[in-house]
Amino acid sequence: IHTPTHIPMANPLSTTLLTLLSLFGWTICEAAVAAEANNSTSTKPNIVFILVDDWGWDNAGYHRPPGDKEIVTPNINSLVQEGIELNRHYTYHYCSPSRSTLQSGRLAVHVNWGFDDPLRVNLEDPITGMSGIPRNMTGFAEKLREAGYRTHMTGKWDAGMAYWEQTPMGRGYETFFGYYHHAEDYYSQRLSSSGPPDVCGNMVDLWNTTGPARDRNGTAYVEELFTENTMGILDRHNPKEPLFLFHSFHLLHTPLQIPEDWEEKFAWIDNDVRRKYAAMVHYMDHVVGQIVAKLKSKKMWENTLVVMSSDNGGPTYNLVGIGAGAASNLPLKGGKMSDWEGGIRVNALVSGGAIPPSKRGTKLDDYIHMADWYATFCAIAGVDVEDKRAKAAGLPPVDGIDQSALLLKSAAEAPAGSGPRTEIHHSVRTLTSGRWKLITGGEQVVEFLLDEKAALGGPFVPFSDYLTGYEVPVGLWRKLTFCGLGCLYDIEGDPNEEHDVAKEHPFVVFDMMRRLKELNQNNLFVNRGKASRDGCSKWNGFYGPWLALEGRGLEGDFVEGLGTSSSPSSSNETTRQKAGKTRGVEQEEDTSVFI
Repeated sequence: IHTPTHIPMANPLSTTLLTLLSLFGWTICEAAVAAEANNSTSTKPNIVFILVDDWGWDNAGYHRPPGDKEIVTPNINSLVQEGIELNRHYTYHYCSPSRSTLQSGRLAVHVNWGFDDPLRVNLEDPITGMSGIPRNMTGFAEKLREAGYRTHMTGKWDAGMAYWEQTPMGRGYETFFGYYHHAEDYYSQRLSSSGPPDVCGNMVDLWNTTGPARDRNGTAYVEELFTENTMGILDRHNPKEPLFLFHSFHLLHTPLQIPEDWEEKFAWIDNDVRRKYAAMVHYMDHVVGQIVAKLKSKKMWENTLVVMSSDNGGPTYNLVGIGAGAASNLPLKGGKMSDWEGGIRVNALVSGGAIPPSKRGTKLDDYIHMADWYATFCAIAGVDVEDKRAKAAGLPPVDGIDQSALLLKSAAEAPAGSGPRTEIHHSVRTLTSGRWKLITGGEQVVEFLLDEKAALGGPFVPFSDYLTGYEVPVGLWRKLTFCGLGCLYDIEGDPNEEHDVAKEHPFVVFDMMRRLKELNQNNLFVNRGKASRDGCSKWNGFYGPWLALEGRGLEGDFVEGLGTSSSPSSSNETTRQKAGKTRGVEQEEDTSVFI
């Protein structure tokens, strides 16, 4: 296994300049120093995406009164003050589909929207028969590599791992230090009991690019390990090259674990889970501050776009075997696992020197969806958003809409209200169109019982209240609302969904029901199989990819090529082409498909 390296291409202009300068008595060394001074940073903006797990709407300091003692997020508050608060940023209502949406640019209904155990696999379908993102979809990190970006990831993945191509490395990340599942113990890094039952018996989930992180496992609080990794990436990065860094927190997901000295800061909170969650929020904010400080010390901040979001609304449940979610989404209704605003409208912001001065300190009410970051990043990087490989495999195209103008152009050029998105197909049961939001039920049968015949869920929506995740009793579903005939809300005039106006606007309901049915005709709902015990033995007590394509090994030339390629994407495409040819499929590199 080779250590990832990169050999920068020579700049013809710089070479010519050096030759001319040497004729005038300059030394090559002096000319190189001069060239360095004139080209100290990349012309393309760095992109840092910070994803928080299970972050409640009311658990962001900028949604609280100044000086609030429970939710202490001074660094995040500063990012909002210096950037743009994304007041209408939407995700799917729980983690796995949201993360697949982010990396693939597809709405959850077009990539992955059922319960997602990464051990699930259907060997009869090598294209879509696995949990997470289908193998032939191109990740946005792959697109950014095409544009010359250095790509690195730290933290939670939760978007597939059966095949190497489904891992962060297979999706375009040069390095990955993190874990594959939903949740793990913060200290042992074993799969957490707060997640679903596991056929492998809760093994260790900690990976370091080419294999299990055996030397790091159990040595520290996992967020400490993640912070150290991200700081190391920034320390080693050459500012002349554009950087894409994805820091994906385990925080604030259960189990609610936090070092004692951090919890002691909130000793005045009597409720145990509320106290732990508040301390975890504060710890998370501290890490954000470290990332920002490092970018500034590297003189990268002025050419950086920071995007920060939750993966879904805060959990307000208290489930047997998982425990209390402990979040608060007030004043929004509901929470994680429901399509109420509290489950899908999330804390989000953009900040950094890339934000134009005229938009700093503003709040944006235009709709932005998690899927939009794919198209937005492609536009920023200057690469084609089309996923030719997915198209050749008959998979859904990218749904994301380019929001770069709305975020990076001046207020005069792209004012608030000029955003391109007017409709969001949230799920098979929910649609937003303009000011109207239609909910026709929930999907809990699909997500918890793996009943793939119940693709459209049921007519009841759970968590139809305004309770917090630290005050509710243990139970599965609570406060179910029947929406089988359509519940309609004016989310501009009634953002907290207090008044169902379906009876007052029957024609709106009719039109939106028809539109939702039309959109649902193109949903990707496939047989992803069952959890395979074969995934338990490959890495001797650790989770990781275990399936190989016909014609090549799991850790074959793809891994080795990752470290030896001198161009951002050549090793990926060469291996894909070889795999296709091995199975008798001749294709162009940019449309290669695994059959």
